Amino acid sequence: MRDEKILVIDDDPAILRLIWKSLQSTGILIYQSDSVEKTVDIMTRVKFDLFLLDISLAHENDGYYLAQMIREQDPIVPILFLSGKKNEEDIIAGLEMGADYYITKPFLPSLLKAQVVATLDRGQVLKKHQAVPKVNKILAGDFQFDKARYQLYKKEKLIKLSSQETKLMQFFMENPDQVFSKAQIYQSVWNDCERDGNTIMVFINHLRNKIEDEPKKARYIKTVWGLGYTFLPQGD
Repeated sequence: MRDEKILVIDDDPAILRLIWKSLQSTGILIYQSDSVEKTVDIMTRVKFDLFLLDISLAHENDGYYLAQMIREQDPIVPILFLSGKKNEEDIIAGLEMGADYYITKPFLPSLLKAQVVATLDRGQVLKKHQAVPKVNKILAGDFQFDKARYQLYKKEKLIKLSSQETKLMQFFMENPDQVFSKAQIYQSVWNDCERDGNTIMVFINHLRNKIEDEPKKARYIKTVWGLGYTFLPQGD
């Protein structure tokens, strides 16, 4: 049985019941909230391993606000958006706000359960890797990646990344000056879940916004037209 704690945030009681029924057999400790205020209060008392939240609570963008708040407190903890908004712009906005995955309503309980369990499993692997003694730092040009804490530094300044951005940046740091197609990035970084080209572009752009001096004139993560992307740790 599992002992992780997750917080489900949705103002629809039917959805809360459905999620609880979907996950109760796993042993995951499921906390529930239906508002920003309750969420903030619960988070002061409990540390969670995963957040599953709706975008629209009392206000249209409450979920975005909560995602930003969660990311400020913990750049690594997984965030799954669960939303009735299905437009591509909404999905991209959710990913750019720090979500690791975006699940649309209505959803199949079995698939939601599989996604939550798989995400928590990867979190456990990450924790085990953190506990294993190893060469802890990758040094490349202006960047330093701390593999023990999964933190990125640029010229000794900490850059906060989401868990997915962290995985992508570690991949680039370990493979500098090489050109990778979107398919190769997908296989290397997200080989256990579905990703399409647009999703990878979202994470690339979000990463550029954090590490580049001028994101629209990228010097470190370069697009190689017709081929894919390359990471130049010294800048071009």
